[in-house]
Amino acid sequence: MMMNRSDYERIAAAIQYLETNYRDQPELDDLAAHLHLSPFHLQRLFTRWAGISPKRFVQYLTAEHAKQRLAESQSVLDAAYDAGLSSPSRLHDLLIATEAVTPGEFKSQ
Repeated sequence: MMMNRSDYERIAAAIQYLETNYRDQPELDDLAAHLHLSPFHLQRLFTRWAGISPKRFVQYLTAEHAKQRLAESQSVLDAAYDAGLSSPSRLHDLLIATEAVTPGEFKSQ
């Protein structure tokens, strides 16, 4: 199925919103409301265009932010909170899922 211009603009706006707000860990409903779309339609549209769900996109943005903070010698706790996560265990789970390493392993490389 071809994507029309308005779909392209919606996805561009979605990506911009997620890149700006990922530290708040926005839910699909938040993003859908911002774009004036139903969550169901947005999920399908975003996944079709980006190849991943909006939630997975936020996870990757969050993981990249946390990895930068860990590389700057921040503690796991500080990196987790700075990335918008509620605890170091959330960072642990996120890095295991996205990078197959623990925060400690990443930090020590």
